[in-house]
Amino acid sequence: MTYQDAIYQEIGEIIKTVQYIEWNLLDRLDMNTFESMTLGQIIKLIRKEKVIHKTYIDKLEKILERRNDLVHVYFKRKDFEKHADNDAFLDTELGYLRNFAKQVNNFNDWLVDQD
Repeated sequence: MTYQDAIYQEIGEIIKTVQYIEWNLLDRLDMNTFESMTLGQIIKLIRKEKVIHKTYIDKLEKILERRNDLVHVYFKRKDFEKHADNDAFLDTELGYLRNFAKQVNNFNDWLVDQD
């Protein structure tokens, strides 16, 4: 697998897991409207209803911030086209994404274990 393939795979896993976080948070709120709510909107409801401790809401907001960066500006900001053949750059970015994937997986695991 190439660096770029591994990077795209990590991004897919991150996006998938964040969607599961959204789903599990809405389940905590006894809501079934995940298709029409953003993660930011869900966080506001979680904060209002005090369903989880503020420490975890802070972690969730960091996840939202990093996910938004990944989805909206990450490739432009990092200029992947310019660095397509730079293995050191790609290795660093893959490490960043793996760390983020671990963070979202850990949060989702914690969330599911709270039931």
